[in-house]
Amino acid sequence: MNMKKSASDIFRLEHEMVMQCGISKERFHKVRGNQWENIYQKIVEKYADKTKIWKNGLHWANTNGYSPKSMKKFLGCYAVDYSTWFYFLPQIIKENNMVYFLINKGRDWNEGEEFWIFESYIPELVKVLDLLNHTAFLDYGWLDYYIVSKKYQWIIGFNHHDIISCIGEGLNFDCFENH
Repeated sequence: MNMKKSASDIFRLEHEMVMQCGISKERFHKVRGNQWENIYQKIVEKYADKTKIWKNGLHWANTNGYSPKSMKKFLGCYAVDYSTWFYFLPQIIKENNMVYFLINKGRDWNEGEEFWIFESYIPELVKVLDLLNHTAFLDYGWLDYYIVSKKYQWIIGFNHHDIISCIGEGLNFDCFENH
């Protein structure tokens, strides 16, 4: 993969999301270049399944399951409407802290997974997800994504089968029980 193209793509994506959503870069931004790898590694170490011969890693976690250790805190999978489920995020995530937002660019664990990683507050993330769902992820196609606690306490994975999978502590899914 052309790393220069990928690097310029994340800047373009960040700019488009901030401008089109009318949000502040203080409340939604890509993680700094020197941080993303450490953040990605911490998430992979905690949540990615690396026990299988095939379809390992974070890329497949929201479809094939998370690491055996993290699955002990499995909260459930929910069939959702891809274009509206994220409006429930303020009810699901009660804390008012920034979260990590990882967009899965594809590729398997063995090929070198590729994720774009952003930091966001929940109200801004809802606006961004609304924009991305109305624009096919700004013409990048329908990509899977993850929302992760910055303290790595929980993860929500959304996949292209319109399923969210949830692991960890501190999330509230009462909003799905009424629908």
